[in-house]
Amino acid sequence: MSASYGKNWNPADHYRDDAVARNYDRQRFTSLSGRLFNSLEKRLIGKAFAGLAPGSVIGDAPCGTGRLAEVLLESGFSVVGVDISPQMLATARERLGRFGERFRTATYDAKTLASSGHRFDAALCARVLMHFPLSEQIAFLRGVAAVTDGRLVFTQGIDTGWHRVRRWLKRGLPIQRPAVYPLTRSDLRQLIEQAGLREIKRYRVLPVLSESLVIVTEPLPVKAAE
Repeated sequence: MSASYGKNWNPADHYRDDAVARNYDRQRFTSLSGRLFNSLEKRLIGKAFAGLAPGSVIGDAPCGTGRLAEVLLESGFSVVGVDISPQMLATARERLGRFGERFRTATYDAKTLASSGHRFDAALCARVLMHFPLSEQIAFLRGVAAVTDGRLVFTQGIDTGWHRVRRWLKRGLPIQRPAVYPLTRSDLRQLIEQAGLREIKRYRVLPVLSESLVIVTEPLPVKAAE
């Protein structure tokens, strides 16, 4: 619906559709390349949260179908799945019901999480920022950072000359589209800084072949009053 998002649909509305929620994982992660990406991304998400205390409460915003929340739950954490789409959260609850009270959900826009009353020990923002222009990415990440006391992990696509060539070559191929709003290195620094964070580590999901990054950040230290 909105050309400003580089596609013919508004991502804030698109996922509030039962059929989209039910078919999301099947459409993206059942091909050979999709299964490979899924396996690599899950492994890196596990590494990104390694070392957190067992039982830590992690906010997964957006939670989507619970694909990555499952990794966190299997690692012994509790997860609050946050999403603007009740339909996606319903799919996540079906998937993760075996974890009982360790998995809860909340229907919220991440940009307004500060008013939700939630507080997280750590947070995950996966496969969302690339849908929005940089200004909206900053607002999204800042909203999650505002309710997160520690580590905040997010994913995004990197925009380099090589990756621009790759995206051009992939046009017209029957494969999953790349990030609509990947970031240059300077954009990425701006995103992290304006969200009140600092980068402590990054992982490449599939170097050279994929633009996808997993970025591990933490809150900037609070300056002592003079």
